[in-house]
Parts: sequence; structure tokens; C-alpha cells
Amino acid sequence: MLTTIEAEIDTDGTVRLLEPITVEKKSRAILTLLDDENGNRKPMSEEEARLAEERFARWIGSAKSGNPRSADNEQIDDDLAREYGATK
Repeated sequence: MLTTIEAEIDTDGTVRLLEPITVEKKSRAILTLLDDENGNRKPMSEEEARLAEERFARWIGSAKSGNPRSADNEQIDDDLAREYGATK
């Protein structure tokens, strides 16, 4: 299972997770460094956040795959397992 969480990295390489995560075993991770401008963006006001959500919501359902089950999580898991040769 892939999980994405946000973190900050100090100049000395120290990684600080910005949200809690629980893992059941030692796990590997991939870290992607974002441009500094992403970390220094001022928080949106409630009105800005509402407008951004409305703009984003216009795209929901805009892609049609032709498969009526394409948004079904079980179907997605099955497709990924089949594609990568894994079994459930």
C-alpha cells in the first residue's frame, strides 16, 4: 500500500513528519523534494479555500474511462495486482 504524508527536511538532513503515521514493520520510503516556494506559501483564507475547492470539483467525474466500475476501489486494487503480478 502506498501512503503519502508531508514532511520537512532541515538543511542538516533531519526529516520531520508533519502528520502522524503508523507502520507495522520496517518500511522503505521515497522522498521527493519540492521547490521552496511550495513550503513558503501563505495559508489560504476560508474563502480562498472554498473557491479552490469549487474549481477543483468541476473536474470530478470529467474523465470517462468507458468502464462503469473504474472508480470502484476493489476493481482498482484488482487491476493493479494483475498489472504487477501480485495476488491478493
